[in-house]
Amino acid sequence: MSRSYETNLSRALSTFELVAACPGEQRKILVLLNPKSGPGRGRETFQKRIHPILSEAERPYEVHITKCPNYAREFVRTRDIYQWSGLLMVGGDGIVFEVVNGLFQRPDWEKALKELPLGVIPCGSGNGLAKSIAYAKQEPYDYNPLLVSALSVVKFKKAQMDLVRVETRSQILFSFLSVGWGLLADIDIESERLRAIGGQRFTVWTIARLIGLRTYKGKVSYLPCDKLPSVDSLGNGKTYNEYAKETQISHSRSCGDDLDRYSRISESKSFHDALDGDPAILDGSFDSYDDNEIISENITLETEAERRQRLDSFYSATSAKSTYFSTGSISSYHSIEDPNNGDVDPENNSEVMYGPSSRLPALTSEVPNSWTQIEGEFIMVHAAYQSHLGQDYFFAPRAKLADGIIWLMIVKAGITRANLLQFLLGLSNGTHVTRSGVDMIPVKAFRIEPEGTNGYITVDGEKVDYGPLQAEIFPSLASVMSP
Repeated sequence: MSRSYETNLSRALSTFELVAACPGEQRKILVLLNPKSGPGRGRETFQKRIHPILSEAERPYEVHITKCPNYAREFVRTRDIYQWSGLLMVGGDGIVFEVVNGLFQRPDWEKALKELPLGVIPCGSGNGLAKSIAYAKQEPYDYNPLLVSALSVVKFKKAQMDLVRVETRSQILFSFLSVGWGLLADIDIESERLRAIGGQRFTVWTIARLIGLRTYKGKVSYLPCDKLPSVDSLGNGKTYNEYAKETQISHSRSCGDDLDRYSRISESKSFHDALDGDPAILDGSFDSYDDNEIISENITLETEAERRQRLDSFYSATSAKSTYFSTGSISSYHSIEDPNNGDVDPENNSEVMYGPSSRLPALTSEVPNSWTQIEGEFIMVHAAYQSHLGQDYFFAPRAKLADGIIWLMIVKAGITRANLLQFLLGLSNGTHVTRSGVDMIPVKAFRIEPEGTNGYITVDGEKVDYGPLQAEIFPSLASVMSP
């Protein structure tokens, strides 16, 4: 038996094994695709890399292309979203933010969050949620981010995720990733002008901000966690030491050089050997024809609801093309010019926000005595509830998807530039929490009260009003698709 035959047989068996493991959900998945996210190749990436996997796994979907800011937010607010089995966002963390807050503008927000898991295909600059999900489930994300995320959709397992209610003077928001003030917020917002270069924009602007370092005056208050688990298990199977009584994180070698765990684990069920062993499987097979033939503004794949006949494996060039254009497919594609795309008007976005009631004092009131208050000058204050703020930002090594904890990082003015540089370099592997002058505090709620009017505050990377802000965590409020 030839080696080539054995390889193909192994691929086929892996395919059938994965398909057999998928639930029998017949409703389509709603796909909201941001064509301008990151470097602006969202549509091309989905059609070349994600569609073949979903098609082979017989996971039907319906694609809607966003055409302006807040389009996805208004879409999920106004549509009958229960016709779909889940909400899949193709883009960066920005479109996830829109969808999450659109759900909280629905009177039936609780039912929507309970019944419809959220998924994300990382095509943006940051992709913090996609990396955090993979890390929590011990998946080798960096090896092939698109594949790991696509398999989350195929397997359609649900994992609980915390959400944070954020209140400013003018609005209420719900956040899944982070709240920032100072250095990292400045980098996030000011680097937008370099969006065309993708995730490298953060690196470039980090250097610029390190040279022209700013400080911000204000007050930070927080409600510390009552108690924490004695041992936190990391996604790579290693553990941190038991918490000391102090709230600052003690260093553990488990967040160092051993994070590349994927180089040593078996991946018999995850298509990695099949897809990544031969890059031509998905990319090269499309080289023989024009991309414009695929990315058509008027293409529609709307067919009967009955299950399609099994196709040959999409690993072949002919099948990779035929799966997308197959008239037997029950998936559908709606372009921004499709008359069936609905009358979504982002300009008429309702400002009414539902969701769980706040347990905090009013933003204009003093915080209780049980809170800790710090006043002075800060380089940055950043709160996160996921392990990663981006693919290369291992911000909160102890964070889990649903641990009910906000990880509040405070860097006060006075830290040396050398320590600050080491802090920034350490963001890629989690060692930044060990630097002198850096405090990482587990909290249930916090308040930021900046002085002056110059600066940025971000929620999930989106700029909000500069001024007082408070936030509190609601454990396991949403669910996400996980591998």
